[in-house]
Amino acid sequence: MNLSQLYYFRKLAEVEHYGKASEELFITQPSLSNSIGNLEKELGVRLFERVGRNVRLTSYGAEFNEHICLALNEVDKAVNLMKLYSSGLSGQIRIGTVISIQRNFLPRLLNAFREEFGDGIVFDIHQDTTYGCIKGLRDGKFDVAFCGKLRDEQGITYTPMVSQNLVIGVDASHELAKRDVVSLEDLRGYSLVSYRNESYVRSILDGLFHRVGLTVKQGFNDEISAASLVVAEKSVVAIMLNTLDDGFSEGFVSIPIEEVLEPFHIIYLAHKDSVSSSSAADQLIDFAARFTEYPDGIVGLEDTMEDSEH
Repeated sequence: MNLSQLYYFRKLAEVEHYGKASEELFITQPSLSNSIGNLEKELGVRLFERVGRNVRLTSYGAEFNEHICLALNEVDKAVNLMKLYSSGLSGQIRIGTVISIQRNFLPRLLNAFREEFGDGIVFDIHQDTTYGCIKGLRDGKFDVAFCGKLRDEQGITYTPMVSQNLVIGVDASHELAKRDVVSLEDLRGYSLVSYRNESYVRSILDGLFHRVGLTVKQGFNDEISAASLVVAEKSVVAIMLNTLDDGFSEGFVSIPIEEVLEPFHIIYLAHKDSVSSSSAADQLIDFAARFTEYPDGIVGLEDTMEDSEH
């Protein structure tokens, strides 16, 4: 048994006709017949049966085909990957992304990808909300997207990339700035602001605010704006994701929230699972999963909160 026989078998199983299969394989029909016959002898079972001028898989052949297709797909993938390493990857990858990972995670990922595959890739990056990113995937505007995970969204594959905790952001002069941790109860009576309604995170936080009885105004779309807001209006307390370092803006301090010390929000790599994207995008999807090595079984607290809401 050799690889050629297996490729011949896969093609014949696909087109179910010796003449058509031999044409597409660029071999003679007797050569194909001999190859399949020798394969059947070696395996000791009939793989095909005649149906008029065509052939079809036997029950043994169907089971064999299922495993062989998986194996040959992996062989093809490995060969193509080695060719990419030797010749350099090229093309364009259209990326939709939320703003929160553009200062740290996304540049590190894309730089590492270039180091492995060369400089022939052009990254076309578009900043958007989670809702906009998923719509862009569905409309064919993006090849991949880095965003939150929408519930009940069919036809999209989500791979976890990085987690983000929930914190408060205050000015260094604020009375809460010296605290190592705060509870949601501690926040009563303060001027609280969080994301605007167009933000996916706001839809999650509203359930939390409602359950604990906090009144939280809309004040910003992203964490950079939140930091600017609390430094400018020193009495304000922002409830936000911890995507910024305390040194990002002079006078800005972030403090963990006691009830949500676990990862609160997860950023995923999202892509359509029914449409093949460019080879460059396929390689980025595979590379990102290896780059992050996100632990299995970890979910954001937002998922638990959503489940409790519905």
